Amino acid sequence: MGPKLLYQQDPVRGSVKALGSKWTLLILRDIGFLKLERFGEILRNNPGLTPRVLSRRLRNMQKEGLIERTVRSDRITYVLTPRGEDAAYVLLAFLRYGLKYHRPSLGTARLKPLPSFQELIREYRG
Repeated sequence: MGPKLLYQQDPVRGSVKALGSKWTLLILRDIGFLKLERFGEILRNNPGLTPRVLSRRLRNMQKEGLIERTVRSDRITYVLTPRGEDAAYVLLAFLRYGLKYHRPSLGTARLKPLPSFQELIREYRG
């Protein structure tokens, strides 16, 4: 049997705790990839997400250090922090997988190399 990680030291567990709440990765996508920076924009882009849950997720993401909330006169915006940008690599893994296996028009037979980070972002914004 292989080595065991102590429960508290498991980096996968910590990452899932920080990023695994429903909507968190989609909010990260909206802020990081789609450059949606306002509460209403994020809400409109995610049918089924309620204002209450979005508010809670944004607060938790701030506490986790993934996003920064900026208040300017009557305008509140959200941007990724460097930590949030690091977390965006998790999204890239989902994006690469989705482009390869969950695009009905492409099928699963596409064997060319997966695109680079910038190509992925361009294709995703599409």
